[in-house]
Amino acid sequence: MTVIPSYALYGENHDFPDVLHCERIFDRAKGLDWIIAPHRHAQLHQFFLITHGSTQFSIDGETRDLMGPAMLSVPAFHVHGFHFSPNTQGYVLSCPTREIDTLIGQDIEIQATLKTAFQGTPTDQIRTQFDYIYDEFCVETTLRTPMLRSLLRVLLCHIARNANDVVKAGDQKGIFQKFERLLIENPQKPINIDQFASDLGVSRTGLHRACHAATGQSAQRVAMQTKIQEAKRRLAYTQEPASQIAYRLGFEDPSYFSKVFRSYAGVTPTQYRARFETGLEFRRTRQNQNLTHKDPI
Repeated sequence: MTVIPSYALYGENHDFPDVLHCERIFDRAKGLDWIIAPHRHAQLHQFFLITHGSTQFSIDGETRDLMGPAMLSVPAFHVHGFHFSPNTQGYVLSCPTREIDTLIGQDIEIQATLKTAFQGTPTDQIRTQFDYIYDEFCVETTLRTPMLRSLLRVLLCHIARNANDVVKAGDQKGIFQKFERLLIENPQKPINIDQFASDLGVSRTGLHRACHAATGQSAQRVAMQTKIQEAKRRLAYTQEPASQIAYRLGFEDPSYFSKVFRSYAGVTPTQYRARFETGLEFRRTRQNQNLTHKDPI
């Protein structure tokens, strides 16, 4: 029977010595060959900020690949481990659960955000707050403890405030909705499911499961359908050449775009646009008329 280690702080078994502990990933992981074996903390909530580098991150048996910038929130008792790329930069912030409970009190929004493990892309405010906490932690000065508590509370508020932009582990509906929004807001991005999954803070498998649960289709097909739908809009309502539309939607080869479009739409881009040529001409005529004619008030 394998026993999962439970530590006060990484491999250390002594009681937690401070109001919080903040250190650089480089300082901790380099001496361990950039590998932190799976373990858990009974009374610590940990936050990881990865600013540069990549890591293979495991939590409760699920493995994910992360590329900085990224942020992780790991509540107590969650089994987690890391395999960092050499020279990974960022911070590890360890906070006793009793301190967090005291700080957040009855703030329901923060409680909900910290209830489960999650990962996401840190905002500038979050990254700056980690810097402030680390700088304060490293200096013994007057009012250090209340200052650290104040900085931690501000960090928790920033994390909760941006909770809508954080994909929570296991939230398949939320994952799909954010994936759909990412596709719609970034039509120019080439389809790279691994990169999309990384941007959303989930594994490739997790993204596929979310898409299949929502639509019955793979993430690849959902992404392509979204691109084709945008291509249809541009073919119907603009005069852009099909080749230009292809480039703007992240296709490097217009002929490949035409082939893919036909497989999804049943016709070529030129044939699809032909259906709307009369309508386009009518709209252009009406627009020209409106420039020289106003309806009476």
